[in-house]
Amino acid sequence: MPSLRPFFIHSFEILSNVEDAKVLKSETLGVFLPFKPDWLLIARERWEPEESIITEFKNKFNCKVGLIEPNSWVLGNIESKLETQSRNRFKNLIDAFFVHSTHSKKVQKSLGFEGNMVVVGNPKYDHNLNQSNDSIQYIKEYYKVDDSKEQILLFSLVNSNRTEINRYFKEYIEYFHEKQFFYKPYPGEPFDSKFQEDYYPEFFLKNCTPILEEGHVWPMFNICNTHVGCMSSIVHSSLLLGKNYIDLSKFLEIDKKYLDTSVVLQEDGVGLENNVNMWLRVFGLKNKEELQYILNDEVIQSIKKVNDIVFNSLNTPKNLLTLFDDFNDGQASKRIVNYIQNGIS
Repeated sequence: MPSLRPFFIHSFEILSNVEDAKVLKSETLGVFLPFKPDWLLIARERWEPEESIITEFKNKFNCKVGLIEPNSWVLGNIESKLETQSRNRFKNLIDAFFVHSTHSKKVQKSLGFEGNMVVVGNPKYDHNLNQSNDSIQYIKEYYKVDDSKEQILLFSLVNSNRTEINRYFKEYIEYFHEKQFFYKPYPGEPFDSKFQEDYYPEFFLKNCTPILEEGHVWPMFNICNTHVGCMSSIVHSSLLLGKNYIDLSKFLEIDKKYLDTSVVLQEDGVGLENNVNMWLRVFGLKNKEELQYILNDEVIQSIKKVNDIVFNSLNTPKNLLTLFDDFNDGQASKRIVNYIQNGIS
C-alpha cells in the first residue's frame, strides 16, 4: 500500500450536508470524516491524488468505489489501448465503472478493458446544457458577442492532429472573416507547459477568442450555432443542442491515424501521446519492440471495427446520439444513485 498523505486539503473546499463529527480519519484527504462511507465516487483513477484515495478507502474503510466516467469512449485509438492496459490495474479496486452507452462499453471491451461497466448515460449533461437567459446574456457581454454575426465554436485537439486542425482553423477563420469565432480548449490546455505558447502572451489564432474559463463553455455551446471539430466526447453537447456540427475527422484522416502505432513510439511530438519513454515507464518495458508487441494486428482490427460504426454514422446525428448515450434523457445521475441503492441501473 502506498504511503498515505494529505494531497489537496489546502487547495480544495470540502462540502458536507452531514453534521460535523470526527468518526474516521482519512490520511489521504487530511481530514476526519463524519461517517463511515459506504461508497466513494470518483471521476478518474490512474493519477494522484485519486489513486491513493481509492486505495485508502477500499482497504482501510472497506467501502465500495464507483468511477463516474468523464469520457464518452465513442472512439478507440492506439493511445486509448495503452491507457486501458494501465486502467486494468484498478479492476479489483473499483466496483462499478459508470459508462455512458452500450457502444462505449463495446469500445472499451475492444481495447481490452476488464472492469465492471454499468451503462447509465452521461451525468455531465443532466443539467449543464440548461443555461439561464441571464447566464447567456452575461457571457454575450463578456465576450462581446455581435448578434449581427454568426458565432462559430472551434474544438481544440491536444493529440498529434493538433497542428493540422489548427492550420485548418486558421484558413477557415480567414475565409469566413465576417463571422465571429471562439475556441474551446481541452480542459487545462491553456495552462499546460506544452501548449502555453499558443495562448500567451497572445492567442495564436487571429480574430478568434479562446474560452479560458471552464464555466463559460456551457453558455457558449448555446450561443454558437455552428460547432467545428473532430469526433470526440465534446461533440455530444453539440448533438444534444441540435447545433450545426462540422466534423473534420475524415478530412484529417483520423479514421486511419487512430490505427497508427507510430504516434506512441515517438520520443517527442505535438500530441500528449507522443512520448514513448512515458509509455515504457508506465508498463515497465525495456524498449519500443516490447511496446509494439502489445499493439498487434488483432488489436488494430478490433479498434477499427468499433470505430467504423461511428465514422459510418457521421451524417446521421440521431445515430450518433445513441452511440454517445443510450438514453439522452438527463437522468444519468438518478441511474447511478439507483445502482448504489439497489444494485441496478
